[in-house]
Amino acid sequence: MKLTEALARYVVIQDLSARSEVLYRHSIAKFAEHLGHEPTADDLTSMRVAEFLRWRATNTRAGKPISPDSVSKDRSQILALWRWMREEDLTIGKMPRLKRRPKIARTPRAYTSQDIARLIVQARKRHGRTGGLPSAWWWSSILYAQWCCGARIGELMQLRWRNVDLVAARVLFQADTRKGRRADISHALPADLCRQLEEHRRGPDDLVWPWDRNPTSIYPSLRVLCRTAGVAYLPFHAVRKSSASYVHAGGGDATAHLGHHSTEMTRTHYLAPAITQTRSALDYLPALDLGEEAEFVPEAE
Repeated sequence: MKLTEALARYVVIQDLSARSEVLYRHSIAKFAEHLGHEPTADDLTSMRVAEFLRWRATNTRAGKPISPDSVSKDRSQILALWRWMREEDLTIGKMPRLKRRPKIARTPRAYTSQDIARLIVQARKRHGRTGGLPSAWWWSSILYAQWCCGARIGELMQLRWRNVDLVAARVLFQADTRKGRRADISHALPADLCRQLEEHRRGPDDLVWPWDRNPTSIYPSLRVLCRTAGVAYLPFHAVRKSSASYVHAGGGDATAHLGHHSTEMTRTHYLAPAITQTRSALDYLPALDLGEEAEFVPEAE
């Protein structure tokens, strides 16, 4: 059986989201690229998967090394599918004891509030139409909403007008559109954003921000916006991190703001020290008595 055929069953039985299915298919495609053929159940051996992961870790994309997180993702997804196929008697052989790939704890990076303001102002100057709506309205309002709500870009792009209450100035993100699909979450909206949204309010079942082009093209479009605004590019998720970091720095509950179940998740992956850490270790270390400032004379050659 081909892994893509097994995945089609796995998606239904495990009730995976469309985004998860895309990620699994990407891992299988990379496995196929390494093997030189479409992978089947016969390719699920410890040696072949281990060789694939070593190959993946040494690959580059656009001249840059593949991140350890991407390799870990491929490992976990191939093993999850493999484990399920064994349970369903779709493959044979023992499950491997593959070494875990190292996961590097990166310091969260986020846009500053000044960056967000510059992006929104620049977005208001965009020409043309997006999803049948003025691009200036589309881009400036979705960035402003993400900043206010700390929502994922995917959640915003699935939001429908029936869940936007401009009178109460609140928006509801339903569980089935959120990662994990476990709980709804509601956020307040500022008055000026409500006025902006009102300009293009449509039917209750209509998407607030419809996207009428290749789903992945939204990311290079953000990159162009950053360049024209004079802001260093970071992905959409950095706006979510910015929102959480400023809530935390202001004394709020960033974990509740993001809808996380773990404060550790929020602290480790979302709170940008450049925003949240107003003091450093240097504020606590005593000054050293180094005497008069010395003049260093280079040694003779």
